[in-house]
Amino acid sequence: MRKWIISGAAVAVVLLGIAGTFVLSVRDSTRFDDRAYAGSTLSQTPQEAFTRFGVTLPDCTEGHIRYWVGDRHLYVKITAPAGCVSRFVETNRLTASPVSGPAPAAITEDEQAREFGWTFPADRRYTLHRRGEGDVEVHAWTDDVAEQSLYLDSWLQ
Repeated sequence: MRKWIISGAAVAVVLLGIAGTFVLSVRDSTRFDDRAYAGSTLSQTPQEAFTRFGVTLPDCTEGHIRYWVGDRHLYVKITAPAGCVSRFVETNRLTASPVSGPAPAAITEDEQAREFGWTFPADRRYTLHRRGEGDVEVHAWTDDVAEQSLYLDSWLQ
């Protein structure tokens, strides 16, 4: 009986070691990042994903961001004070379109954005900001309220 207990304990220790190694290997992936939407990729850290899609997060976005990473797309939603959203736009060298208006179909009709629960109230005005460099295209829409929202779609061409 004693051999069975010792053998069982040894197996338990080995299994815990394997599980611990797995957890340590993926802890920085989006799987363990509360900011990631369901279905976000597990293959890279958030920082690697943002860099891959040409996006830099200023410190002020901490606690104000949700995102989803796929093979060829990155979606980001930031809801933060207007100054922080402006800093994000500036940091990422996004150029504003000269006209603002209702949220465009490009984002309101995007199936992935709907899955995230992104809504675009009709009483707000939205400005498109964009940047295209190399093989990465970045589009972001900002609304016009004090606690601003920014909706970003970045993709690899």
